[in-house]
Amino acid sequence: MKIEWFLQRLEAEQAQLAREAMEKPAGRDAFAYGRAVGIHAGLERAKIVLLEMIDEKERKDFNL
Repeated sequence: MKIEWFLQRLEAEQAQLAREAMEKPAGRDAFAYGRAVGIHAGLERAKIVLLEMIDEKERKDFNL
């Protein structure tokens, strides 16, 4: 599987989470908001880690 597929999937999940939080803001308490923000941040961090892994691999391959 390609890394690009993982990144696209993470971005899709992140967009869906943000869309759902914006569509249904009424009735949400601070905990639900914090949970949504935390999940969004976690998905963003996962994308960053994947990109860093790609960069690291490319540098190692280049140095050989």
